[in-house]
Amino acid sequence: MSFSGEVKQELSRIFLGQCCQRAELAALILTAGSINIPCGSKRAFIHIKTEHAPTIRKCYKLLKKYLDGPIVELIVKRNNYFKEHNQYIVSVKASSVISFLSNWKIIKPLDDNIFFTLFSKPIITKRCCRRAFLRGAFLGSGSICDPRKPYHLEFVAAGKVQADFLAELANIFGLKSKVTQRKNNYVVYLKDSDKISELLGIMGAFNSLLKFEDVRVIKQVRNSVNRVVNCETANLNKTISASMRQIDNIKFLKDVKVFYELPENLKAIAEARLMAPDLSLKELGEMMDPPLGKSGVSHRLKKIDNIAEAIKSKKRKIEKTQKSD
Repeated sequence: MSFSGEVKQELSRIFLGQCCQRAELAALILTAGSINIPCGSKRAFIHIKTEHAPTIRKCYKLLKKYLDGPIVELIVKRNNYFKEHNQYIVSVKASSVISFLSNWKIIKPLDDNIFFTLFSKPIITKRCCRRAFLRGAFLGSGSICDPRKPYHLEFVAAGKVQADFLAELANIFGLKSKVTQRKNNYVVYLKDSDKISELLGIMGAFNSLLKFEDVRVIKQVRNSVNRVVNCETANLNKTISASMRQIDNIKFLKDVKVFYELPENLKAIAEARLMAPDLSLKELGEMMDPPLGKSGVSHRLKKIDNIAEAIKSKKRKIEKTQKSD
Protein backbone atom coordinates (compact mmCIF):
# COMPACT_ATOMS: atom_id res chain seq x y z
CA MET A 1 0.00 0.00 0.00
CA SER A 2 1.22 3.50 -0.81
CA PHE A 3 1.94 5.98 1.96
CA SER A 4 -1.05 8.02 0.76
CA GLY A 5 -3.24 4.93 1.13
CA GLU A 6 -1.90 4.33 4.64
CA VAL A 7 -2.79 7.88 5.66
CA LYS A 8 -6.32 7.50 4.27
CA GLN A 9 -6.77 4.14 5.96
CA GLU A 10 -5.84 5.70 9.30
CA LEU A 11 -8.13 8.71 8.75
CA SER A 12 -11.04 6.50 7.71
CA ARG A 13 -11.04 4.90 11.18
CA ILE A 14 -11.54 8.21 13.00
CA PHE A 15 -15.10 8.89 14.23
CA LEU A 16 -15.35 11.82 16.64
CA GLY A 17 -18.30 14.03 17.69
CA GLN A 18 -21.45 14.52 15.62
CA CYS A 19 -20.53 18.04 14.54
CA CYS A 20 -17.14 16.80 13.29
CA GLN A 21 -18.70 13.82 11.49
CA ARG A 22 -21.11 16.15 9.70
CA ALA A 23 -18.21 18.43 8.71
CA GLU A 24 -16.27 15.44 7.41
CA LEU A 25 -19.27 14.21 5.41
CA ALA A 26 -19.73 17.68 3.92
CA ALA A 27 -16.08 17.69 2.82
CA LEU A 28 -16.39 14.19 1.31
CA ILE A 29 -19.45 15.25 -0.69
CA LEU A 30 -17.70 18.42 -1.82
CA THR A 31 -14.46 16.75 -2.93
CA ALA A 32 -15.48 13.23 -4.02
CA GLY A 33 -19.19 13.59 -4.65
CA SER A 34 -21.61 14.77 -7.27
CA ILE A 35 -25.01 16.28 -6.52
CA ASN A 36 -28.12 15.90 -8.66
CA ILE A 37 -31.18 17.99 -7.74
CA PRO A 38 -34.05 17.56 -10.23
CA CYS A 39 -35.78 20.85 -11.00
CA GLY A 40 -38.57 21.50 -8.53
CA SER A 41 -37.82 18.36 -6.55
CA LYS A 42 -37.51 18.26 -2.79
CA ARG A 43 -35.21 15.28 -3.01
CA ALA A 44 -31.65 15.11 -4.22
CA PHE A 45 -29.18 12.45 -5.26
CA ILE A 46 -25.66 12.30 -3.87
CA HIS A 47 -23.06 10.08 -5.53
CA ILE A 48 -19.66 9.63 -3.88
CA LYS A 49 -16.94 7.92 -5.88
CA THR A 50 -13.47 6.81 -4.75
CA GLU A 51 -10.81 4.15 -5.36
CA HIS A 52 -10.19 3.74 -1.63
CA ALA A 53 -12.32 1.04 0.04
CA PRO A 54 -11.97 2.27 3.68
CA THR A 55 -13.09 5.74 2.55
CA ILE A 56 -16.24 4.43 0.87
CA ARG A 57 -17.06 2.40 3.99
CA LYS A 58 -16.81 5.55 6.06
CA CYS A 59 -19.00 7.44 3.56
CA TYR A 60 -21.58 4.67 3.77
CA LYS A 61 -21.70 4.85 7.58
CA LEU A 62 -21.94 8.66 7.64
CA LEU A 63 -24.62 8.80 4.94
CA LYS A 64 -26.70 6.20 6.77
CA LYS A 65 -26.29 8.08 10.03
CA TYR A 66 -27.04 11.64 8.95
CA LEU A 67 -29.36 11.31 5.95
CA ASP A 68 -32.79 9.72 6.33
CA GLY A 69 -32.99 8.15 2.88
CA PRO A 70 -31.96 4.60 2.04
CA ILE A 71 -28.70 3.84 0.27
CA VAL A 72 -29.75 3.48 -3.35
CA GLU A 73 -26.53 1.98 -4.67
CA LEU A 74 -23.27 0.59 -3.41
CA ILE A 75 -21.28 -0.41 -6.47
CA VAL A 76 -17.81 -1.86 -6.94
CA LYS A 77 -16.32 -1.50 -10.42
CA ARG A 78 -13.45 -3.93 -10.53
CA ASN A 79 -10.25 -3.23 -12.42
CA ASN A 80 -8.88 -6.53 -13.73
CA TYR A 81 -5.45 -5.05 -14.39
CA PHE A 82 -4.87 -2.97 -11.26
CA LYS A 83 -6.69 -4.48 -8.29
CA GLU A 84 -5.82 -1.52 -6.06
CA HIS A 85 -7.66 0.78 -8.47
CA ASN A 86 -11.15 -0.66 -8.14
CA GLN A 87 -13.78 2.08 -8.16
CA TYR A 88 -16.32 2.30 -5.34
CA ILE A 89 -19.55 4.29 -5.64
CA VAL A 90 -22.17 4.95 -3.00
CA SER A 91 -25.41 6.80 -3.81
CA VAL A 92 -28.28 8.07 -1.68
CA LYS A 93 -31.56 9.82 -2.46
CA ALA A 94 -33.35 11.59 0.36
CA SER A 95 -35.34 14.69 1.19
CA SER A 96 -32.83 15.49 3.94
CA VAL A 97 -30.03 15.82 1.37
CA ILE A 98 -31.07 19.35 0.39
CA SER A 99 -31.36 20.57 3.96
CA PHE A 100 -28.02 18.97 4.87
CA LEU A 101 -26.25 20.56 1.90
CA SER A 102 -27.94 23.91 2.54
CA ASN A 103 -26.97 23.93 6.20
CA TRP A 104 -23.34 23.37 5.24
CA LYS A 105 -23.57 26.00 2.48
CA ILE A 106 -22.57 23.43 -0.14
CA ILE A 107 -25.64 24.53 -2.08
CA LYS A 108 -27.50 27.80 -1.81
CA PRO A 109 -31.26 27.97 -2.49
CA LEU A 110 -32.54 30.42 -5.08
CA ASP A 111 -36.08 31.37 -6.13
CA ASP A 112 -38.05 29.98 -3.18
CA ASN A 113 -35.90 26.87 -2.88
CA ILE A 114 -36.78 25.65 -6.38
CA PHE A 115 -33.34 26.23 -7.91
CA PHE A 116 -29.95 25.90 -6.27
CA THR A 117 -26.47 27.21 -6.97
CA LEU A 118 -23.58 24.89 -6.11
CA PHE A 119 -21.17 25.81 -3.33
CA SER A 120 -21.25 28.82 -1.17
CA LYS A 121 -18.37 28.62 1.31
CA PRO A 122 -19.26 26.46 4.29
CA ILE A 123 -19.28 28.28 7.60
CA ILE A 124 -17.14 26.27 10.01
CA THR A 125 -16.56 28.03 13.31
CA LYS A 126 -15.35 25.21 15.57
CA ARG A 127 -11.68 24.32 15.40
CA CYS A 128 -12.46 20.59 15.73
CA CYS A 129 -14.84 20.81 12.74
CA ARG A 130 -12.21 22.58 10.66
CA ARG A 131 -9.84 19.71 11.36
CA ALA A 132 -12.60 17.24 10.44
CA PHE A 133 -13.36 19.09 7.21
CA LEU A 134 -9.70 18.89 6.17
CA ARG A 135 -9.73 15.20 7.08
CA GLY A 136 -12.78 14.59 4.89
CA ALA A 137 -11.28 16.62 2.04
CA PHE A 138 -8.11 14.55 2.15
CA LEU A 139 -10.12 11.32 2.11
CA GLY A 140 -12.12 12.63 -0.82
CA SER A 141 -9.43 14.10 -3.06
CA GLY A 142 -6.13 14.26 -1.19
CA SER A 143 -2.82 12.55 -1.74
CA ILE A 144 0.66 12.63 -0.25
CA CYS A 145 3.97 11.49 -1.72
CA ASP A 146 6.07 8.84 -0.05
CA PRO A 147 8.29 10.79 2.40
CA ARG A 148 11.36 9.11 0.88
CA LYS A 149 10.62 11.12 -2.28
CA PRO A 150 10.31 14.92 -2.64
CA TYR A 151 7.77 16.26 -0.13
CA HIS A 152 4.33 16.96 -1.60
CA LEU A 153 0.76 16.87 -0.27
CA GLU A 154 -2.27 18.05 -2.22
CA PHE A 155 -6.06 18.33 -2.41
CA VAL A 156 -7.73 18.35 -5.83
CA ALA A 157 -10.77 20.60 -6.24
CA ALA A 158 -13.18 20.82 -9.16
CA GLY A 159 -13.28 24.63 -9.12
CA LYS A 160 -11.30 27.63 -7.96
CA VAL A 161 -13.85 28.61 -5.31
CA GLN A 162 -13.57 25.21 -3.65
CA ALA A 163 -9.77 25.28 -3.92
CA ASP A 164 -9.54 28.78 -2.43
CA PHE A 165 -11.80 27.72 0.43
CA LEU A 166 -9.68 24.65 1.23
CA ALA A 167 -6.54 26.80 1.10
CA GLU A 168 -8.09 29.39 3.43
CA LEU A 169 -9.17 26.65 5.83
CA ALA A 170 -5.68 25.11 5.84
CA ASN A 171 -4.07 28.51 6.29
CA ILE A 172 -6.14 29.16 9.43
CA PHE A 173 -3.75 26.61 10.95
CA GLY A 174 -0.74 28.48 9.54
CA LEU A 175 0.02 25.90 6.84
CA LYS A 176 0.75 28.41 4.03
CA SER A 177 -0.84 26.26 1.34
CA LYS A 178 -0.89 27.39 -2.29
CA VAL A 179 -3.34 26.96 -5.18
CA THR A 180 -2.50 26.14 -8.77
CA GLN A 181 -4.47 25.03 -11.82
CA ARG A 182 -3.87 21.58 -13.32
CA LYS A 183 -5.80 21.01 -16.55
CA ASN A 184 -9.51 21.33 -15.62
CA ASN A 185 -8.96 21.10 -11.86
CA TYR A 186 -7.43 23.24 -9.15
CA VAL A 187 -4.89 21.90 -6.69
CA VAL A 188 -4.22 23.03 -3.13
CA TYR A 189 -0.72 21.89 -2.23
CA LEU A 190 2.03 21.90 0.39
CA LYS A 191 5.72 21.20 -0.23
CA ASP A 192 7.22 22.28 3.10
CA SER A 193 7.91 19.13 5.14
CA ASP A 194 7.22 20.95 8.43
CA LYS A 195 3.77 22.06 7.19
CA ILE A 196 2.95 18.60 5.82
CA SER A 197 3.86 17.13 9.19
CA GLU A 198 1.61 19.68 10.93
CA LEU A 199 -1.31 18.88 8.61
CA LEU A 200 -1.02 15.14 9.29
CA GLY A 201 -1.32 15.95 12.99
CA ILE A 202 -4.23 18.36 12.41
CA MET A 203 -6.16 15.68 10.52
CA GLY A 204 -5.44 13.10 13.24
CA ALA A 205 -3.12 10.79 11.26
CA PHE A 206 -0.69 10.38 14.17
CA ASN A 207 0.72 6.98 13.18
CA SER A 208 1.40 8.27 9.68
CA LEU A 209 2.91 11.39 11.22
CA LEU A 210 5.38 9.29 13.22
CA LYS A 211 6.34 7.31 10.12
CA PHE A 212 6.71 10.55 8.14
CA GLU A 213 8.97 12.02 10.85
CA ASP A 214 11.09 8.86 11.06
CA VAL A 215 11.80 8.97 7.34
CA ARG A 216 12.34 12.74 7.45
CA VAL A 217 14.95 12.43 10.22
CA ILE A 218 16.79 9.72 8.28
CA LYS A 219 16.75 11.91 5.16
CA GLN A 220 18.03 14.92 7.11
CA VAL A 221 20.86 12.89 8.67
CA ARG A 222 21.76 11.41 5.28
CA ASN A 223 21.73 14.86 3.67
CA SER A 224 23.87 16.28 6.48
CA VAL A 225 26.38 13.44 6.10
CA ASN A 226 26.46 13.95 2.33
CA ARG A 227 27.08 17.68 2.79
CA VAL A 228 29.93 17.00 5.22
CA VAL A 229 31.45 14.36 2.92
CA ASN A 230 31.13 16.64 -0.12
CA CYS A 231 32.69 19.51 1.81
CA GLU A 232 35.56 17.36 3.05
CA THR A 233 36.08 15.92 -0.43
CA ALA A 234 36.19 19.41 -1.92
CA ASN A 235 38.67 20.54 0.75
CA LEU A 236 40.80 17.43 0.19
CA ASN A 237 40.84 18.01 -3.57
CA LYS A 238 41.80 21.62 -2.96
CA THR A 239 44.60 20.56 -0.57
CA ILE A 240 45.96 17.99 -3.04
CA SER A 241 45.84 20.46 -5.94
CA ALA A 242 47.64 23.14 -3.92
CA SER A 243 50.22 20.63 -2.65
CA MET A 244 51.03 19.44 -6.18
CA ARG A 245 51.47 23.02 -7.35
CA GLN A 246 53.73 23.83 -4.40
CA ILE A 247 55.89 20.72 -4.95
CA ASP A 248 56.25 21.51 -8.66
CA ASN A 249 57.39 25.04 -7.84
CA ILE A 250 59.85 23.83 -5.18
CA LYS A 251 61.37 21.30 -7.61
CA PHE A 252 61.55 24.00 -10.28
CA LEU A 253 63.47 26.31 -7.94
CA LYS A 254 65.90 23.47 -7.21
CA ASP A 255 66.37 22.82 -10.94
CA VAL A 256 67.22 26.46 -11.66
CA LYS A 257 69.56 26.61 -8.63
CA VAL A 258 67.50 29.31 -6.89
CA PHE A 259 66.20 27.17 -4.06
CA TYR A 260 69.41 27.34 -2.03
CA GLU A 261 69.39 31.13 -2.17
CA LEU A 262 66.02 31.28 -0.39
CA PRO A 263 65.79 32.40 3.25
CA GLU A 264 66.07 29.56 5.77
CA ASN A 265 62.41 29.82 6.83
CA LEU A 266 61.25 29.30 3.22
CA LYS A 267 63.67 26.41 2.65
CA ALA A 268 62.48 24.75 5.86
CA ILE A 269 58.80 24.88 4.90
CA ALA A 270 59.64 23.76 1.35
CA GLU A 271 61.53 20.69 2.59
CA ALA A 272 58.63 19.88 4.93
CA ARG A 273 56.20 20.04 2.00
CA LEU A 274 58.38 17.69 -0.06
CA MET A 275 58.51 15.25 2.85
CA ALA A 276 54.73 15.36 3.47
CA PRO A 277 52.85 16.17 0.25
CA ASP A 278 49.48 14.94 1.59
CA LEU A 279 49.32 17.04 4.77
CA SER A 280 47.08 20.07 5.20
CA LEU A 281 48.54 23.48 6.01
CA LYS A 282 47.62 23.05 9.67
CA GLU A 283 49.28 19.63 9.88
CA LEU A 284 52.33 20.93 8.02
CA GLY A 285 52.70 23.78 10.50
CA GLU A 286 52.63 21.35 13.41
CA MET A 287 55.69 19.58 11.93
CA MET A 288 57.80 22.72 12.11
CA ASP A 289 60.15 23.62 14.96
CA PRO A 290 58.89 25.87 16.39
CA PRO A 291 55.34 25.04 15.18
CA LEU A 292 53.69 27.41 12.72
CA GLY A 293 50.07 28.42 12.42
CA LYS A 294 48.04 27.74 9.28
CA SER A 295 48.32 31.35 8.10
CA GLY A 296 52.09 31.34 8.61
CA VAL A 297 52.53 28.18 6.53
CA SER A 298 50.25 29.56 3.82
CA HIS A 299 52.17 32.85 3.71
CA ARG A 300 55.56 31.13 3.28
CA LEU A 301 54.34 28.72 0.61
CA LYS A 302 52.75 31.59 -1.31
CA LYS A 303 56.10 33.39 -1.25
CA ILE A 304 57.73 30.31 -2.76
CA ASP A 305 54.97 30.12 -5.41
CA ASN A 306 55.41 33.81 -6.26
CA ILE A 307 59.20 33.47 -6.62
CA ALA A 308 58.83 30.42 -8.87
CA GLU A 309 56.12 32.02 -11.01
CA ALA A 310 58.17 35.20 -11.41
CA ILE A 311 61.18 33.21 -12.67
CA LYS A 312 58.95 31.16 -15.01
CA SER A 313 57.41 34.35 -16.40
CA LYS A 314 60.86 35.86 -16.96
CA LYS A 315 62.04 32.69 -18.74
CA ARG A 316 58.98 32.73 -21.01
CA LYS A 317 59.67 36.34 -22.01
CA ILE A 318 63.30 35.53 -22.80
CA GLU A 319 62.29 32.50 -24.89
CA LYS A 320 59.71 34.58 -26.74
CA THR A 321 62.28 37.29 -27.50
CA GLN A 322 64.78 34.71 -28.76
CA LYS A 323 62.18 33.16 -31.06
CA SER A 324 61.23 36.55 -32.52
CA ASP A 325 64.92 37.29 -33.22
